Amino acid sequence: MTHETDGDMTFDEFRGFLSDTLGVAEVTLDRDTHFLADLAVDSLKMVELMLQFELQLGRKVSADAAWDILTVGDAYRYYQNQLGTA
Repeated sequence: MTHETDGDMTFDEFRGFLSDTLGVAEVTLDRDTHFLADLAVDSLKMVELMLQFELQLGRKVSADAAWDILTVGDAYRYYQNQLGTA
């Protein structure tokens, strides 16, 4: 599922994007939610998430950056940094 917006998202909108992409309830997502430990997101689902990030950002997510995204907060910071709004 592609979740497109016109520009940068608020954290709540970002949670909605993650909820749609990962198929989890939005209320379970906060900045400290760990993708693996809390959501049991496996490597295949993380690849799907990174592909959705690439579509959202309009640019490639490096493998190094992907390994550093462990929590929802990490993902949102990465998103903001890529848009230059952090």
